[in-house]
Amino acid sequence: MTNSLTTPMATARALKLVLEYAGLDFEVEEGPAPGGCRLRLAPSVVHPWTHGDVQAHLLAEGITAEVEHLAPAPRPGHGLVLTLPSEQEVQDLGRLLETRLTEAQNSALQLHRALARIGVERRVEIQDVGSRSVIDLGMFDTAAAALLYRSLSGDESVLRALDLVDWHDHERFARELERAIAATGQVLSVESVPTCGHCRGRRGGNRIHLDYLNADDALLLADALRRNTASAGSVRPSS
Repeated sequence: MTNSLTTPMATARALKLVLEYAGLDFEVEEGPAPGGCRLRLAPSVVHPWTHGDVQAHLLAEGITAEVEHLAPAPRPGHGLVLTLPSEQEVQDLGRLLETRLTEAQNSALQLHRALARIGVERRVEIQDVGSRSVIDLGMFDTAAAALLYRSLSGDESVLRALDLVDWHDHERFARELERAIAATGQVLSVESVPTCGHCRGRRGGNRIHLDYLNADDALLLADALRRNTASAGSVRPSS
């Protein structure tokens, strides 16, 4: 059986994910050669290789690509078209982009991948708070919060004993999740956000909100999730 992690489609998805967290304006299309892709990209000051002799810059990184510079449009857009001839070049470009990520972007990307491995698919946001960039995991519904708890080696018997529809039990669950996170070496505030029966049909059930993480804490949480899922043998393909 072919490992889904090595298929061209998975490689293209992985490149898109890095491009998203790099904050680049892009479109990815199927390439003319099997395994390759065509990437429409707006040059960025954060990525010097997107300016000047792009083909030479990429070749210096060991990446072969056809490069087309589009004529300037009335409005900013995708000024570059890169044609990557093989899956290897797609992977290599993804790695190059990843080395250029900021600390916060890299932490958000690693946490996105770690959450995807446990079955929680979400965009991990970066928020600017004063002069700092922090990681915002957003809200977790009951199912996603339970997955997170289990993946942090939370006590399954505790989870079975709780009715997460009940507000009081849900508050207790928030404290249990907080303890599970603390066991990874982090102190993180976990808040139960109850939903009244009136609003449940429109907004869903009770939810969990995690406090902002700094970049280092986000990496620690991602590492803990990876270790626990690997040791449990429940690793899922990453995005």
